[in-house]
Amino acid sequence: MNQTSFGHSMAFMPVLAAVMARGPRIHCLTNGVAQAMTAHALVAIGAEPTMTAHPAEVFELARQSDALLVNLGMLDAEREAAILAMAQSLPTLACPVVLDPVMIHRSLFRVGLAKRFFDCPSLIVKGNSSEMAFLETQVPASATRVTTGEIDHVVAGGVNVSIRGGSPLMARFSGSGCLAGGVIAAFAAVEPDLAKASAAALALLRHAAEEAAPRAPGPGTFLPHFLDCLAEAADEAQKSPVELGIYL
Repeated sequence: MNQTSFGHSMAFMPVLAAVMARGPRIHCLTNGVAQAMTAHALVAIGAEPTMTAHPAEVFELARQSDALLVNLGMLDAEREAAILAMAQSLPTLACPVVLDPVMIHRSLFRVGLAKRFFDCPSLIVKGNSSEMAFLETQVPASATRVTTGEIDHVVAGGVNVSIRGGSPLMARFSGSGCLAGGVIAAFAAVEPDLAKASAAALALLRHAAEEAAPRAPGPGTFLPHFLDCLAEAADEAQKSPVELGIYL
């Protein structure tokens, strides 16, 4: 397996420039805690988020989207119905899907929901080390696997990329991993190589965290600075996109 590691890298800039140029629409079925910060992060990098979970309209919005995020955290009856409706419509949807199997190792019910997306031809499964270890033998070989933690790992085919850097403050507020799923979806909407899209998105998040940390005395002030730094990186990418470095 080809293993690559990079830390403070600006290799995300061309993909970020493409997001800014195209303004992809990302439909997010995500949990209530993460909705606002995920939407803010997507808008900061030039994407257009939609968040409705009403089963009567979720398919109509999904088929107008460039990528989908399905987050299994904090389920309720309405979002369960929306997730089921989304899963049933997958054969008619061509866009990438990011599946975030939140706490799947603690809920057999969520296992059943997650498996409904395993036939998706453009699937990214993103979770923490516990979630991804639980799914290790279940996720199809064709899917791109993203494991987040102190070091992020992206595995697809014969490629294994490690992404380092960032700030410990990213782990000091709830929903940072859910936010990452949305940004990965935005990058996957404009970059057909899903491993490259995932690695570039995670590199952007770690870059923004590194830039934001010196400005913030704690997690309460870190988040707005983090959003500022995402927007600053997006503005810079739009002004002067650079050639994509060879990191995969």
